[in-house]
Amino acid sequence: MTPGILTFDDLREISRLGPRARLARMERWANTNGIRYKYDGRGGIWTTVEAINAALGVSAAVDADSDMLTVDKVF
Repeated sequence: MTPGILTFDDLREISRLGPRARLARMERWANTNGIRYKYDGRGGIWTTVEAINAALGVSAAVDADSDMLTVDKVF
């Protein structure tokens, strides 16, 4: 497994659709949740942790001028 890559089986687990969820159902789940994905060539889809985070509105990049609390602002 490549770090940061979520396989079809990983997505089945994350979605809680079950280990027998088929491609069409997984595509609907991903589309409904705004998750970008690619086809794996084996009848499934794959995505990245970054794509999941983007769909959730979570970003790993932090702007230097953001209002995010840092240690130096707290103490």
